[in-house]
Amino acid sequence: MLWGISCCLLFFIGNLKGYAASCLIFGQETIRQDTIKKDVARQDTAQRDTAAPDTAQRVVKGKVTDDKEIPLAGVTIGIKGSEIGTQSDEQGGFEIRSPTDSAAILTFSMLGFEPFEMPLSVADGQTVVLIPSEAETLEEVVVIGYGTVQRENLTGAVSSLEGQAFQNNAITNTEEGIAGKIAGVRVSQSTGGPGKAANIKIRGINSITASSNPLYVIDGIQQDHMRNVNPRDIASIEVLKDAASAAIYGARGGNGVIVITTREGAAGKTSVEFNSYAGYQQVDRFLPMMNTQEYTAYIRYLRDSRFQQAGGDLSLPLTSRPAEFQYPESYLNPASLPDNNWQDIVYHHAPMQNYALTVSGGGEVGTFLLSGSYLRQDGVMRHTGFERYNLRANTSFNIGEKIRLGANVATSFNIMNDPETDGKESNAHYALAMPPVVGIDENTVATGFSPAQTYVNPLARLREMTARSKANEIQLNSFAEYEPIETLTLRTQLGYIFTHAAYNEFIPANVNPGAQAVGYGSSTDNGTFSIQNTATYRPYLGDDHMLEILGGQQYEFIRQDILAASADGYPNDLLPTLNNANNPLLASTTIGESATASFFGRIQYQWLDRYLLSASARYDGSSRFGANNKWGLFPAVSAGWKINSEPFLSDVVWLSLLKIRGSIGKAGNDRIGNYEHISLLGLQDYNLNGKRVIGLVPSNIANENLSWETTLSRDIGLDFWLLDNRIQLTADAYFNKTSDLLLNVPTSRISGFSFMRSNIGEVTNKGIELQLTTENIKGETFSWTTSLNFSKNNNRVRSLAPGIDELIQLSTLNDFNAYATIVGQPIGSFFMYQTDGVLLPEHFDADGNALVPIVNGQLEGNIRIVDRNGDGVINEQDHTIVGNAQPDFLWGLSSRMSYKGFDFSFDIQGQQGGDLFYQGRRGFNNGLGEGTNQYRDWLHAYKPARFAGNIPSGIDMSWDGVTPSVVGVNPAYNDTWVYDATFVRIRNITLGYNFASSLLKKWDISAIRLYIMADNLHTFTRYPGSNPEANNAGGGGTSENTQPGTDYGGYPISKRFTMGVNVSF
Repeated sequence: MLWGISCCLLFFIGNLKGYAASCLIFGQETIRQDTIKKDVARQDTAQRDTAAPDTAQRVVKGKVTDDKEIPLAGVTIGIKGSEIGTQSDEQGGFEIRSPTDSAAILTFSMLGFEPFEMPLSVADGQTVVLIPSEAETLEEVVVIGYGTVQRENLTGAVSSLEGQAFQNNAITNTEEGIAGKIAGVRVSQSTGGPGKAANIKIRGINSITASSNPLYVIDGIQQDHMRNVNPRDIASIEVLKDAASAAIYGARGGNGVIVITTREGAAGKTSVEFNSYAGYQQVDRFLPMMNTQEYTAYIRYLRDSRFQQAGGDLSLPLTSRPAEFQYPESYLNPASLPDNNWQDIVYHHAPMQNYALTVSGGGEVGTFLLSGSYLRQDGVMRHTGFERYNLRANTSFNIGEKIRLGANVATSFNIMNDPETDGKESNAHYALAMPPVVGIDENTVATGFSPAQTYVNPLARLREMTARSKANEIQLNSFAEYEPIETLTLRTQLGYIFTHAAYNEFIPANVNPGAQAVGYGSSTDNGTFSIQNTATYRPYLGDDHMLEILGGQQYEFIRQDILAASADGYPNDLLPTLNNANNPLLASTTIGESATASFFGRIQYQWLDRYLLSASARYDGSSRFGANNKWGLFPAVSAGWKINSEPFLSDVVWLSLLKIRGSIGKAGNDRIGNYEHISLLGLQDYNLNGKRVIGLVPSNIANENLSWETTLSRDIGLDFWLLDNRIQLTADAYFNKTSDLLLNVPTSRISGFSFMRSNIGEVTNKGIELQLTTENIKGETFSWTTSLNFSKNNNRVRSLAPGIDELIQLSTLNDFNAYATIVGQPIGSFFMYQTDGVLLPEHFDADGNALVPIVNGQLEGNIRIVDRNGDGVINEQDHTIVGNAQPDFLWGLSSRMSYKGFDFSFDIQGQQGGDLFYQGRRGFNNGLGEGTNQYRDWLHAYKPARFAGNIPSGIDMSWDGVTPSVVGVNPAYNDTWVYDATFVRIRNITLGYNFASSLLKKWDISAIRLYIMADNLHTFTRYPGSNPEANNAGGGGTSENTQPGTDYGGYPISKRFTMGVNVSF
């Protein structure tokens, strides 16, 4: 929790000599606050001895900047104990008329900065430097597990983002603010549906069957997601990437940790912030499907050629042909038919709006922050949308000088309308499948060109279907801190998270061709209780040493209750509730519980402010694992050397920091089911003396040795900062080895089972990361900063079960092998036929017999499959790896500029390499044409000479040199449908204007900022689908890891245009 972490930070900083919340700059000399007070006292005495009495007011002028010497507009300056006050202008300047009382105190306050007081007698003509109040959000201090550390003293791999980036812009979720900004963190927006969370991976995929998602720690409380955090409540985000940083979280830190600290109030005048934005969204690009002229020409050629291939006579009337070779006579005159682009029908420009209000303040007794927000985001797919309500109250109180109490309460309420918008057989799929000749009718099933042919009408389904989810979450977080002596802090923190989620779905019969109406409902309750106790000891060992010792204990209990039911046989579509159905299909109740107990400790030591050492260990026990392996130890050690602090570099003034660091440690992954270590029982019926008897039978083999997966992480890093930190380069190289993978290992059939869940197998991830931040221009009226990050990760499977070198996964579309996890290759590689162009005339003899291996039924122009094993037969034995979804490298570029009151920024995200298996394109671009629209390039398919006369006149259908023939057989699973997913995306462009404070004084407004923003403005890619980050394998867990990079043609990414305002009082 922010207050607790801040408290630890403040106590730690309190032991550092000479620290000041603000300072004055006299000429070129910066004077610390304690020095200021002594000098002021001497100057006051001199002035009292020499100054003549004067009853008139005096005018005091000065300037206010931040710690980077950037002028601060809107700072409130006042005379303590009076109503006299003013605000700084856009150049940071101020002018205040004051009494001549030499004892008067001048006060400075601004939201987000430490309040400062100084004697009026020395203020005239000076520059006041304010230091941000939330120090842990700055580069100087980083929030880590159960504490903080100065950034320059970090020995692990930790990246940070300041909360200001989330508070000033139109960000709908936290993932948007992270994407493309942190080296080693891959944020994939696999679907464009409103309210859908992105997929986050830190340094690759570490597991085959368990989740590879990171752990989230929000205000000290561990959880599995951050989707309900209001982005405007965030003070800072830290990403712990190596084991030295994450091992303090033990069995849950193996996939990395994202630490989120929310904002707190600051002592001083109560401040009010109002933020709002509104705008609209639109699909980035429509996919190139056929129009009516193209579709009718395609169908005519396809059916004429197939009829001719079957020996038919094209001179006969259409109606005399067998039904499978017919087409409507109206297709001969396409101008008389409808010409509908169903993408344009299903998608539209969708509005969005957000309102947020924050009130904060406090005094010596305590601080508070209250916030509320509302987001409504309609989907670009009609009849879809998302709403979110957030409320937060963060408070802290001081009881005397030794006790501090605090409580955070956060609640959220989400509503999502999502009627089958992603994955196979979704409305996004049907929007592409609908032929352009089909008329628009929202209310009925669309009919085709024969009585037996019907289409799923996506517009009717979107309007008539019910698919609504509601989720309520409340997070309660309280702490108590006690400082019995100056060097010891004791802390207890309690957390409780309760989530209730309900989902209701109803598919009416009138939009579900050939099926009855179907209803489904579920209710899920999740409760998590945690308690953690820590003691932090910081003894004073002299000016050359700094020692901090942390010890702690934690307990967590989780319970989940799920109730689900479904039914069909509804008498009509008017009563969609389950109790009106005649045929119950499913009724189930699931109850799961798990508990963990932990003990942990950490020692951090510094000598001479240049030799750094940190060591930590956590001892975890989990109910999810077998009795023989309930407990595990996760140690880590790291060290750093600040070379720039050595005497031989003391004269190198341009060198701000030169530090090398290294770490090694272990962390775990316990993201599996609650009861996989025990033998579960299921119902089984059997015949006993002619009667049906139901009994209990074991469904799996117990394994008392089952334990967590363990990641051994090694990291070496370099921090190189120049020119007073204006150039900051951070580089890391790492090697992570995850062992004891949770896999199904074949077992003797005498046991009655084919496999047993066991710890076996190994996966590695190794890579490099670079982060470069530069302050290109630093001036009073113009400033420009840039941040560039680069990361490259190499994922490999090193071993599986004994005697097993590959795990073949079936496609979730149908029973074709499409994925494989093979030793020596990345997890979830694409495993299918390799192709070599198309079959040409020279591949056949004069009688049409193939001279090369082919699939049964293939003809000239069909896809040519490579006979990998050389046995002369094309079958599944010829499947091979044809690509994988792991990118070659990732990069991101951010830039910020400000000139006087204007600010401009942009964010660009890029991915080089990585493949996608575009199943959706395979479904449409398969040459069948029987009831679905096709991609336009199928017009330019190979056309054997004997069918050349079937090409309709007036349209270009020449061969493009790539697309195979529509006549014959084109095997479904081959590398034709695997595409390079390289892309460059303009994620954000923002232009803002800050009004001069001089214009706002009379309304008692501190600041007003107006801005316009464009998100996902354009994606440059050769990938033919709508989203090169798509992954619709669904389900998470195993499919997410072993079937990555699968695109069925889901909800497209939308670009957004918004206008917003930020107002501070």
